[in-house]
Amino acid sequence: WFLLSLFLGGGVVHSSQPDTWSVYPPDISGKFTVPVDNFEYNSVESFDLRYLGFEGFTEERKGRRVVLLYLGNEGQIESFYNASGFLFELASELSAGVLFIEHRYYGKSLPFGEDGSFTNEGLRYLSIEQALADYSLFIAEGVPNLLGCEDCDVVIFGGSYGGMLAAWHRWKYPHLTVGALASGAPIDFYPETGIQDDFYDAFLHTYEISQEGCGATLDTLLRTKYSEDDLNHLNICSPESATVDTFMFYVKGAVSSLAMIDYPYELNFIAPLPANPVEVGCGLLRGGGGDVEPPIVQLRNLVDLYVNYTGDLACWDLDAELVGEGGGVGRMVGSSDLLGVTSWNYQACTELILEPITSDGFGFYPPDDGKESQKVIDRCKAMFGVTTRPEWMPLSFGTSEDYSKYLTNTILAENEKDPWHVGTQDVVANEKNELYRLFAEGGAHHQDLRFSDELDSEGVKAMRAKERDIIKKWLNL
Repeated sequence: WFLLSLFLGGGVVHSSQPDTWSVYPPDISGKFTVPVDNFEYNSVESFDLRYLGFEGFTEERKGRRVVLLYLGNEGQIESFYNASGFLFELASELSAGVLFIEHRYYGKSLPFGEDGSFTNEGLRYLSIEQALADYSLFIAEGVPNLLGCEDCDVVIFGGSYGGMLAAWHRWKYPHLTVGALASGAPIDFYPETGIQDDFYDAFLHTYEISQEGCGATLDTLLRTKYSEDDLNHLNICSPESATVDTFMFYVKGAVSSLAMIDYPYELNFIAPLPANPVEVGCGLLRGGGGDVEPPIVQLRNLVDLYVNYTGDLACWDLDAELVGEGGGVGRMVGSSDLLGVTSWNYQACTELILEPITSDGFGFYPPDDGKESQKVIDRCKAMFGVTTRPEWMPLSFGTSEDYSKYLTNTILAENEKDPWHVGTQDVVANEKNELYRLFAEGGAHHQDLRFSDELDSEGVKAMRAKERDIIKKWLNL
């Protein structure tokens, strides 16, 4: 951490993005009641989802009212409200209302409270299908009541897992919305497809375009054979149970996630980071004063830039890797309590096997199709009593071939520095169906959903402009 402070001490100070909350404080907030089980007809159990919104721009245009709805993902709704400034910029142009709805089992939208929601029995109602059904009810019943429109023109938005939900909502319930903008949404990211190798190459690319040779250097460090003795250079919470395999999974999760959020401005999203953190990290790989550190130390320095930029993390919890036992039930982590660890690990165990939490809750990384995936499956069974069915997701939600033919009125927005963009790389745009694949050179993870910024790359600026044009076309504006 001291080495990191030396690298940052004389750097250029970049402005950070404003919190949306401070610019457009919510003037709508409340709770929307949904069934605990949307697919059970003999139960009357229900609970509340939280929502937030801003009505300051809202007015009817051509006899219609436009609503921009963000579908919440794996965290409290305030985090996504603060990370989605583009929705408010767009709403000001469209005279639209803006709403955010919280995902079940995250934030404070807990079916059985903090005590009962995270038990194995309580978690059984956590699924993508249940969340999509919740959002459908909100669109059909909640939105019209909140914004006073019998027939609202609803455009849905999401970033990362939220983007997956937006695309999948169009896949399952296309009659309820005008269209969807899904950014950083790996909707075709399944086992036994070789996607993990594409992901690895994609995050190395981010390092290479930041500084020539940096990606190659990192690749060499990641392919180096380390020993148990090398782990003595690290501050590990439980060194007696640490293995090289869990160390490497932790490292890959951290360095790929650093690439994912390589924004050009300071940001406190998932983890507090300086502007252009990959560039900073490439400097750390060279060593302090020109001396070349041992490979294990170089990796440690790079990982600490991401997971311990503030110096507050006491140690690396390698036992939590691959759906391990690290972290308490319902433990929240991250700079803004972004991720519900237990909830997401359960989802990784049931439907999203290639997206388990890693690196003390600050990252995600896809396990390989061999022993890593098997370890996840075994731990899921032991921890939650569930049997992972990796073949279900492509059957229920489709693949790139299916989306290319049948997905309608959807923008799949890919940003170059975000390795998760490989999850839509095989989708073919379909003009007839209004299915678009947009790519922003120089963009980070759903950067297009953030406030416009003078530091944005030309690719991000161009993609936002295209997104505006498409959405206006859908709305006949």
